[in-house]
Amino acid sequence: MRILDVDEASPADTAGVARFLVEGERVEAAFVSPTGMILFTDRRILLSQREHLLEERVETSSFPYREMRHFSLQEGPSAEGRSVLKIWLAAEPQPLHLRANGGALFLSLQRLLAGKLG
Repeated sequence: MRILDVDEASPADTAGVARFLVEGERVEAAFVSPTGMILFTDRRILLSQREHLLEERVETSSFPYREMRHFSLQEGPSAEGRSVLKIWLAAEPQPLHLRANGGALFLSLQRLLAGKLG
C-alpha cells in the first residue's frame, strides 16, 4: 500500500472533491499530500493520487469501511516529530500509511475510524 506524508486539507484543497462523491455523501476528514489527497467520508475511504509530482494521470481508489480490518495510531515524540496512522484495508498485505506533517492531527480521525469498525 502507499505511504503518504499528509497535512490537514483546507477548504481550498477540497474544493474540487465533489466530482468523487455520490449524492448525499459528505466528507468527514480530508488530508492532502504533494501527490494527492485522502478523503474519509461517511461511507468510504477515498484515495486520489498521482504516481509522481508531474504525472498528469491520477489513480483514485475507493474502500468501503467494511473492508477496513484494523488501524493503529502512533503519537508522541519521534525522530521526525510526526504522528503515524496505519490502516489495513481488505486483502492488501501492507497498510495505508499516513504520516502527519506539522500540525496535522489524527485524534478525530481515530474516533471516526473506531466508530466505523463497530
